[in-house]
Amino acid sequence: MIAARNSVVFAAAGLQQVRTTQKIWEQVSLHARLRVIRSLREQIARSQGAFLEAFAAQLRANPAERLASELIPLAEACRFLEEEAGAILASRTLTRSRTPLWMRGIRVEERRDPLGVVLIIGPANYPLFLPAVQAVQAIAAGNAVLLKPGEGAKPVLDAFREAAIQAGIPPDLIRVLGESAEEAQHAIAASVDKILLTGSVAAGRAVYAAAAHAMSPITLELSGCDPVFVQQGADLERAVDAISFGLRWNGGNTCIAPRRIFVAETVRETFEAVLQMRGSDAAQELPVTSFRTEEEALALAAESPFALGASVFGPQAQAEALARRVRAGVVVVNDMIAPTADPRVTFGGRGKSGFGRTRGAEGLRELTTPKVVIVQRAKRLRHLEPLSEDAENVFANYLTMAHAGSWRERIAAAGNLFRSRRKRAGQK
Repeated sequence: MIAARNSVVFAAAGLQQVRTTQKIWEQVSLHARLRVIRSLREQIARSQGAFLEAFAAQLRANPAERLASELIPLAEACRFLEEEAGAILASRTLTRSRTPLWMRGIRVEERRDPLGVVLIIGPANYPLFLPAVQAVQAIAAGNAVLLKPGEGAKPVLDAFREAAIQAGIPPDLIRVLGESAEEAQHAIAASVDKILLTGSVAAGRAVYAAAAHAMSPITLELSGCDPVFVQQGADLERAVDAISFGLRWNGGNTCIAPRRIFVAETVRETFEAVLQMRGSDAAQELPVTSFRTEEEALALAAESPFALGASVFGPQAQAEALARRVRAGVVVVNDMIAPTADPRVTFGGRGKSGFGRTRGAEGLRELTTPKVVIVQRAKRLRHLEPLSEDAENVFANYLTMAHAGSWRERIAAAGNLFRSRRKRAGQK
């Protein structure tokens, strides 16, 4: 117990230095921060050998897959921020034309401020790509980052931190913790300002409970049990090849890999024949269920409490129509695993697959907090003055004039207001 308390005290003390650095970083202009993100992208390209060595330390095979599934998408995510973050995070002033009558004279500005210190709890299946994209978005938004690696992932996240420092990111703005669950617990107990977890439902429950105690906001990206829908008229060979790819890619350790197949009854026999000829053994082991109607297919898919991703194969118009009805965070039509390759795509689930969003524009916004600045420019502030004797009548007539459904009622109320105003002016 004493050791645990000491760890929490140490985490809190270390967090204070991170907070100090973050306060300085958030004063750096977004334009300047994005220049650093560009330098990081270039550093990732220069340091690919170091990254691959770090992956090798985890006994991960196939450098080509690591480049395609981790490094290239990470670099593309940096480029997305360089090109889009300015518009996504830009302040905006609300249009004057929609200002309520009694609020004339004010200017309303909506801003997005950084949260502070963001704890990112990474997974083991995509040890670099998933937490690093979240970290880059957090840093671009003006935050500091604590990275808790997944099992075996510390070497590659250490390599990422080194690349970030080489690119100009202050060393205390990004720290890599140890891999144990206690490291995350201590950071949460020290009251971080946001938690992002990619992991299992069990891990999500534990972190959610700890976050609730610390009153820290949280985004959970949890397990999936993704369905594949194969409609009548689908290209069955493409469907089978895509399913096999989804199970093969990253050794099958992808949260949106296919786990269940629902096939139109009219094509089930042909589909299974194609599956036998072209499918890997893993694809043949997936449960295949036939359906007569799309309503039946959707009901069968909804029996799972998970709703992360899904894929639909069929004629484009029909497939798109079904995709819009599927309960999932992201649905791919006539392809598989596409969300991981496109930096514009916001990602997240529903139900027991978690909540909140990462990546893309929505993921970037989730790493900020909205602030509204209201500037009063009127010289006379009538609401500060005592209410007049006919205030109730004035308010009632204004409500009718502004919102009644009948134009006759509105005109009558406007006339009443005009007469009330003339009367008050005469009394003065």
